[in-house]
Amino acid sequence: MSESLTTIFNALPQLFEGDLQRQWNRTTFLLGQLQARTGVSEGKGRNIAFDVEFTGATAQTVAEGSDVPATEYATDIDVPAFAPWATYRSSFQITETEIDAAFTSGPQGMPQQIKDIFGARVLSAGAAIASQIENDSLVGTGVDSFGNPTIVGVYGGGLGGGVYLGINPATYSEWNALSVSNGGVTRALTPQLLDTVDSNIFLGASIPWNLVMTSAGVANKYAGIFQGTATNPSQLPLIRMNDQAGSPVYGLGVPPNSSGQFDSLIYKGRQVIRNRLNPSGKLALLNTDKMMVKYLPRTMSGKDIAFLTMLGIEGSSGGMAPIQATGMPMRVAELGKTGDSIKVTMMIRCQLAFTRRNAHGLLVDISEQ
Repeated sequence: MSESLTTIFNALPQLFEGDLQRQWNRTTFLLGQLQARTGVSEGKGRNIAFDVEFTGATAQTVAEGSDVPATEYATDIDVPAFAPWATYRSSFQITETEIDAAFTSGPQGMPQQIKDIFGARVLSAGAAIASQIENDSLVGTGVDSFGNPTIVGVYGGGLGGGVYLGINPATYSEWNALSVSNGGVTRALTPQLLDTVDSNIFLGASIPWNLVMTSAGVANKYAGIFQGTATNPSQLPLIRMNDQAGSPVYGLGVPPNSSGQFDSLIYKGRQVIRNRLNPSGKLALLNTDKMMVKYLPRTMSGKDIAFLTMLGIEGSSGGMAPIQATGMPMRVAELGKTGDSIKVTMMIRCQLAFTRRNAHGLLVDISEQ
């Protein structure tokens, strides 16, 4: 009888490589940019609230020596804006058997992330929270399908039409969002369309935007403006890759950086950042100085401190680079134990507010075909 591996295969232990190969992508490019540029801060009380001032004061020429009539007295109008806290939570449980089995699986043949099963699940759950906040920061409408409050995002109403933070733009026109659309019919991206959004922001606020956020498909179309389009088989979107005139090197596009972004994809001096959660066919010119990110800090009692930890929420791709710190801590707490299961919940209350809508602009109905 010939011998082979199959003869003893079932008697050998199963060994695994040292790293856990996570497949999920929970990157948070918008939250990462907000934290890096303007940071986030602690909120207070029952909601986010701030005052907004609209035009009310007037000025005019008058006759020499004339009196001041009652109709001439006018001041700018201050209006309060309110945004409720949105609660984001992720929970998991681990049995004592799981913990003991993972810990005693030996120093080799098992990914370290599996041995530290608690830490691995905290990482995954925290990234899931960050990803949901990122999603709502882009497309959240202020309420989910169960009626719970959410963040009102860039395209979900924050910079869209209608009432926002309790203020009606029909009453205060300066609260109108600046959106360039085409009635729901997509059309090709052109420099003129982008310049129209830029001009609208200048006319509305005259302060510079500092962030371009869009989808991967629109980013490709933007790159195609400079690469050219193939109208015949011999016309390819080639890019000069070096400065050696005698032996030039050409390629199709440029390599992405460590975050998967293109450093050389620029509009008016600002990098065009693509976001996996950005809706297709849409692009935003944002002013991060006119965006407010707040979280409600947890006040811990003596009993809480023994069981509760505050960890920073991070977006990532499988727990690896790119990692985007959000600047917001989440509450990690162990719940009441039943049986041999350890139950853990992770939670944060936060909100995003656009404090000056006419300092931002949207371009929608962009074709990605």
